[in-house]
Amino acid sequence: MKQAKRKKRRTPITLVVLLVLLAVVSVELIRVYGQLDSAKSQRETMSQELEQQKKENSALESDLSKAGDEEFIKGLAKGSAGPGRGRRADIL
Repeated sequence: MKQAKRKKRRTPITLVVLLVLLAVVSVELIRVYGQLDSAKSQRETMSQELEQQKKENSALESDLSKAGDEEFIKGLAKGSAGPGRGRRADIL
């Protein structure tokens, strides 16, 4: 008779422990998926920034290749609104 009572008593405790474990695992899964979404968003933002930097670098390399061209330099100087202001100001 005592063994039957123990089995009945253990079953609800086991059930409670399993439910608590299930709740903890569920909360952790939700947290991890939230971090995953955040990481995907950051990756997309970084990818866009990288593309912008590549475009800027390409434009700067193009300008650098024209460093010896007097006409190009005169054109930059005429279009300049002051020191550090030229064709590249629109990128920033």
